[in-house]
Amino acid sequence: MSESKTGRPISEGAEEELGKVYKVLNLGEVELVDYLGDDRSVARAARTSYQRSEGKSDEHDKRLITRLWKDRHTSPFEMVSLTFRIRLPIFVMRQHVRHRTASLNEWSFRYTECPDLFYKPEVDDVRGQHTTNKQMSGEGLSPEASKEAKEMIEKHNSASYEAYQKLLKLGVAREQARVVLPVSAYTQIIWRMDMRNLLGYFSLRLAPDAQKEIREYAKVMAEIVKKGWPLIWEAYESPPPTGS
Repeated sequence: MSESKTGRPISEGAEEELGKVYKVLNLGEVELVDYLGDDRSVARAARTSYQRSEGKSDEHDKRLITRLWKDRHTSPFEMVSLTFRIRLPIFVMRQHVRHRTASLNEWSFRYTECPDLFYKPEVDDVRGQHTTNKQMSGEGLSPEASKEAKEMIEKHNSASYEAYQKLLKLGVAREQARVVLPVSAYTQIIWRMDMRNLLGYFSLRLAPDAQKEIREYAKVMAEIVKKGWPLIWEAYESPPPTGS
């Protein structure tokens, strides 16, 4: 780790990730646009409890960070935060904002016209309803049914956007014309979350029973954390303590 010219702790891995745009789904994007703190920021915060931060090596920091996570002393992880720009379908956004510890600002279709950007699944990713879990999808449909479903989704997206454009041409306000837009429309947010809560987000959104579309976004953000904060990520992936 090194420090910037202003003396702010920086992560070399995070610096390399800044500004990189990762593609998700058909038209989605994830980009790290800012961050605060590095791996050592967590260790420094924890050592405040007993005022002993001098002369500690990277190995000392690694052991401390791992112990903090295993013992669930997680408040020092809040000293690190990440800010992302995320373009995602509205139906994925509805799941995303359930994590209320984040700060965000969203693209407004009151102020700007909605672009012609809509999510559509690949034919081999059209899924049926799970047979026992009402909350999630199950196996894929037959090729014939998947193809028909994908065509229906595309047709509906096009018809909805055509109706939206006609309403605007009639003079209907943007804030009212948007009522015909489907939840497949893409929106965009600036989303900031501290590391403690971001790791909690991953524990839910990387889980096998999470919806596949939001898992794809979580995977990209998790890879960014892994590159920028390797000690924290190693602690997160370490086995839980015995008996937990």
